[in-house]
Amino acid sequence: MATRDPEAKRQRLLQAALTEFAAYGIAGARMERIAKLADCSAGLVYTYFGGKDELFEAVFEVIVDRTLTEYPITPDDLPGYAARLFDGHELHPEVARLATWYRLERADSGRLIPAIERAGRAKVDAIRAAQEAGTVSRRFDAAQTLALVLNIALMWSAQSPEAAKVTPEDRAYRRDTVIEAVRRLVEP
Repeated sequence: MATRDPEAKRQRLLQAALTEFAAYGIAGARMERIAKLADCSAGLVYTYFGGKDELFEAVFEVIVDRTLTEYPITPDDLPGYAARLFDGHELHPEVARLATWYRLERADSGRLIPAIERAGRAKVDAIRAAQEAGTVSRRFDAAQTLALVLNIALMWSAQSPEAAKVTPEDRAYRRDTVIEAVRRLVEP
């Protein structure tokens, strides 16, 4: 007799939803496709998450938690932090697509994801503390510095498909560019 594992099903649903949302966005995603990818019924998706918006938010919270764990901010080494984010986006391009859909479909909705706000505040606070300690430039305030570091780290993921096809040498050059740009940005 097979045993039930609700947490394993929940994880399969989250992974399937990440794939679906990254491909189609919130509006284009279909609960039936998510259920099929996760090998469960569409009704189970609603049982676990309530609806498509709640499922999207749950997926995004998983991404935020994973990012904070795998790529923690190091305010005394923001160039290294940017390089790790660059590497992470190379490994997980679906995250950049998911974030793009979030910006496109939720920008004016007023429906924000608390995990993103908490993570952003913690990063700004860490950078502010490094600025006060004199290890990070005060050219820009902490929130602006964070935005600049994040955008520099992820700038290559926003390129056209033609620019996305790179050799290993191109990738290394791009990574080095990220490191050098952030180093120059934050050096006191």
